[in-house]
Amino acid sequence: MGDIVRIAIVGGGRTGLPLLEDFLKRPYVEVIGVADRNPDSPGAQLAREKGIFFTEHADVLAAKASLIDVIIEVSGDASVKPALKDAFQAQGNRHTIILQDVVARLFVSIIQNSQELVETFHPGDEGIG
Repeated sequence: MGDIVRIAIVGGGRTGLPLLEDFLKRPYVEVIGVADRNPDSPGAQLAREKGIFFTEHADVLAAKASLIDVIIEVSGDASVKPALKDAFQAQGNRHTIILQDVVARLFVSIIQNSQELVETFHPGDEGIG
């Protein structure tokens, strides 16, 4: 058996949902959790249907960081990535990677076999230093 990448998704809407749907099909991906402020978002509903940990608070996922290789942050809330980064620094976590909108869009574009990069729903999303 090969390696498994353990993923969490923050944001269960237009970008998070297609990622979650695809990751659930891949035997080398384990979805550790989904966070979304809206407990009725499509991603939140799917996570609960599949028995995946769900929370309305991204900081709860940060507390599980030792279990997570990659957090895909597509919530559209500019305060989430810096808060996750601060939480990881406080925990001494140098393992978990935080992916932003452009990388998530790349993944969705590949999943959908698109000839163009899918549009952003979060134009102000940028990396953090």
